[in-house]
Amino acid sequence: MNYTTMSMNLCRLLVISVVLFQSFTPSTARYIMEKPVFVYVKDALPQGSTTLFMHCTSGDDDLGNHTLTTGQDFHFSFCIAEHTLFFCHLWWNGKNAAFEVFNNHKWTPKMCPNKTCNWEARGDDIYFKNNKKYDWNNTRS
Repeated sequence: MNYTTMSMNLCRLLVISVVLFQSFTPSTARYIMEKPVFVYVKDALPQGSTTLFMHCTSGDDDLGNHTLTTGQDFHFSFCIAEHTLFFCHLWWNGKNAAFEVFNNHKWTPKMCPNKTCNWEARGDDIYFKNNKKYDWNNTRS
């Protein structure tokens, strides 16, 4: 293959790439290049506690029911869209809590360093980054 043929092939590839990239909406193109957000919900309940049950969902994704024992976590990742909102409902020892684990209209990058959000279910309450955030038997977001 000579230099002219290689140049023509590269130009064709470039044109095709530009056309494909332009076919994405601006928000879709952003997702391709943006690092995803990771959410971890950890069972930090006392050793030997009853099982922690949880269900997490968003408007688009039902992440299902999960059962955790002390020390385990449930985690998921996603790319931020204009209206990204995930919430979880936890049940433990006759108590429950429902809360937002991520809402892009309320959160800042400082709240989830390196796009990692850490939640813990403890015996007294639900914590976000070691700060008390929600009480058990709290069903508000």
